[in-house]
Amino acid sequence: MAAITAIIFGVIFFTALARQSGDFGQALWLQPSSLFFMSLTIGVFMVVINMWLGRASAKVANWVSTVVLVIAVAVQVYLAFHFVGIGNTDPALMRLQALNLANGSHHWFSYFAWYPHNVNLTIFLTWIIELFHVHSAVATGYVLNVLNFILIDFTLIMSWRLIRRYVAASSAAMFAILAASFAPFYWFALNFYVDSVAVVIPLMMVVFLNRYFSRQQPLSKAGYAALLGVTFTIGYLIKPNLLIVPIAILIYWLLAARINRTSVVRGLIGLVVFAAIWLAGVGVSHAVQSHYGYHVNQSKTLPTSAWTAMGLNQDSEGRFNEHDAQAMSGHGRKENIKATHKILSDRLQDAGIWGIIKQSYQKTMTMWSTGNLGMFQSPNQFFKQPSFYQEHKNKLQFLLVNLTQIVYITVLGAMLIGSVFEMLSPRRNQVLFYELIVLGIYGMHILFWTVDAHYAYVTFPFLFMMAATGLHDISDLLQQFFAHPAYGERGRTWTGIVTLLIFAIGLGYADHHNRQPLVATPVVQTQTVSSQMVSNYAQHDAIKLTPHHSLSEKIVAKRPFSQLNLPDVASQSENFSVGLRMNRQTVYQWSSLDVDAGTANTLQDPGTYTLRITNRTNQPLYIPATASPYLPLSTHAISGHPHRYLLYHVLNVFNTPIISSKQYQLLFISFAILAIISSLGLEYWPNPDWKEPKLD
Repeated sequence: MAAITAIIFGVIFFTALARQSGDFGQALWLQPSSLFFMSLTIGVFMVVINMWLGRASAKVANWVSTVVLVIAVAVQVYLAFHFVGIGNTDPALMRLQALNLANGSHHWFSYFAWYPHNVNLTIFLTWIIELFHVHSAVATGYVLNVLNFILIDFTLIMSWRLIRRYVAASSAAMFAILAASFAPFYWFALNFYVDSVAVVIPLMMVVFLNRYFSRQQPLSKAGYAALLGVTFTIGYLIKPNLLIVPIAILIYWLLAARINRTSVVRGLIGLVVFAAIWLAGVGVSHAVQSHYGYHVNQSKTLPTSAWTAMGLNQDSEGRFNEHDAQAMSGHGRKENIKATHKILSDRLQDAGIWGIIKQSYQKTMTMWSTGNLGMFQSPNQFFKQPSFYQEHKNKLQFLLVNLTQIVYITVLGAMLIGSVFEMLSPRRNQVLFYELIVLGIYGMHILFWTVDAHYAYVTFPFLFMMAATGLHDISDLLQQFFAHPAYGERGRTWTGIVTLLIFAIGLGYADHHNRQPLVATPVVQTQTVSSQMVSNYAQHDAIKLTPHHSLSEKIVAKRPFSQLNLPDVASQSENFSVGLRMNRQTVYQWSSLDVDAGTANTLQDPGTYTLRITNRTNQPLYIPATASPYLPLSTHAISGHPHRYLLYHVLNVFNTPIISSKQYQLLFISFAILAIISSLGLEYWPNPDWKEPKLD
């Protein structure tokens, strides 16, 4: 298992370093040289801190963890009440559906025919809305932000306790520092969706599994098997790919446990209890879904193998593809299965073995190459956010994305080293279980399902735990190396000097490669001024526009802007004329050739505008709209159509370097300081009698 983990995550390490996927188009990635040497700096710094904490008492390491936790919670409190978003399409449609259910409607969007696994969390969201009586966007956002932070913190605290118990208190402190510096653990809490809710489930199962194996009494074992069953059932009903966890438990038991007659009998009893609870939970789930009016429509539902077929789509890089989904659903159950089998068979035949290998590599890049996990894809529509963030969004996102990638590469590097140690000297069954879960999620999505960056989120606590274990291995090796009599004081001095020279040369080389594109070269950047970003995807709502008639919607722009994008109108631009008016004067006018561009010649002033779309043809046309009767999606709805909203983006597009020279210098100076501290730490750590020399 350790060898397989090392090979797969060696490939992921390469993709994270040199071939990040294009999920975050607004930022410029740092060059691979910068990412490597900055990650190396962070890694060595963490090793030095781990070595120093290893010499101190466990109490000191615990205090470090406590301070880190307090700082992290303070940041979370600020974020929870200053950033309130509805998210992108999936979480937004779940929010709208939950509001409908809370207000007595039992009509379900067609979206849930494709995503039936999101039904249970939508019903749970309905209960939250009803419990707290929070129907407004901002009030609901507060509750969901806090709930998500609690779940994520609980996950990380359980991870911290496992590291402290099975490795060392110093490694637990390292885990706390790494986790606190990883932006997605904060940002994903601002987006109520399956990933941020289900992330706690695998860790709870790890805890209960440990208790199960440590207990000898049959009744006690049955109790923990029941807790495992309840926990898994809740997780499975939220995120079905957690089916990997009980499979990992079974493999772990076969590989690590002592197999004898007693253990087999106890294991079978536990399995029966586990399965009974799971099946009962699935039955209760179906009853609750039926109570809320949800019934599986087999003619619209995607066959299971459709996800495998979409995963083989090279054009979509293995992601969900709406065109594929339309082709494999909505035609009747038998027809859907037949169409799916044909598409799957054709793609397997066209790809061949080499094509499947290439697609697996592409899917690996899509899902695993970026440590940010697509965190700025959602939430992508905020009802509340600080003005400072809005004004400096591009620069802040550039810094967060790249710093997150640096932490991610550091984690992958430490995890790889830990896997090598585990491969050479197997001694930690706990790490084996982590590897099984991570490899299971990896294999499921790469071989049998679609991929997206956020699908890897549930595995990240395990990656960070394995990284903390790897840092501990490195520290142990260095301690043995430094303690060798032949190494001596001169060896320690040369270690510090050589390390500092490597950092100096590396960071200097990175600076040379990054200064021009980041500081001197103007880059096209986009600032969102106003938007309604929830599409009608799978809601299938539209407004009929008769020949030569118009519809209008008011748009409020609080800052100057230069571009207006209308994705739904642009798809049939030859049929419409589009204009933007202010004070009865047209300030924008598009012909059929440039609706898609949506670009004005001049910068427009802030104010309230009226968007007017006219049917230029002699036949009725339908304009897609998003229906939202209980939650306003923008300042104004479409005139004459209450609670219906167009999809639009009001943008300010400009050319400027991504960051200023001072910000760039500060970034590199910060890493230079870490490099100096790391070098001094390596030089002076082994000498317990070292004291700062007194000045004459």
